[in-house]
Amino acid sequence: MAVTIITMELDPDDTLPPEHPWRLLICDDSPLERLALSHFLRGRQFSVDEAADCESALQLLQLRPVDLIILDLQMPGKDGFCVLAFIQEHRPSLPVILISGMPLEDIQDKIHLLPSRELPPLVLKPVDPVQLLEIIDLSLSGDLPRLPRPQPEHGSY
Repeated sequence: MAVTIITMELDPDDTLPPEHPWRLLICDDSPLERLALSHFLRGRQFSVDEAADCESALQLLQLRPVDLIILDLQMPGKDGFCVLAFIQEHRPSLPVILISGMPLEDIQDKIHLLPSRELPPLVLKPVDPVQLLEIIDLSLSGDLPRLPRPQPEHGSY
């Protein structure tokens, strides 16, 4: 009996896409939404950590490398504004994407309590995963447009 050995060379275009080097943190008190987003992003080859509350998110931010955080603003106890204030003070270069079902007026009222009154990109719930993925890609590539900071007028204090 003759044995035929077939060798195949893989075309570089046929290989699996490399894993993203990016580590994301999803902070949302809703287990269903957190799990759905995590599953979606892991399917896109991101490394994803999860936090269910402000305290867990702050611990992960201090203990693990995080390249971007997806942060729910409305959570029981300390809300997402607590995490956002920490990031603005201690990791201002960390990209943040906010997700929320809060009324925009409530968000606007709480912005004034932050160290920096700049609000990161906001995606309203229910989250469109394709839109979120586009914002993640823009944020991580540095291509997300930023609003210019207002310059003080001459003669003002």
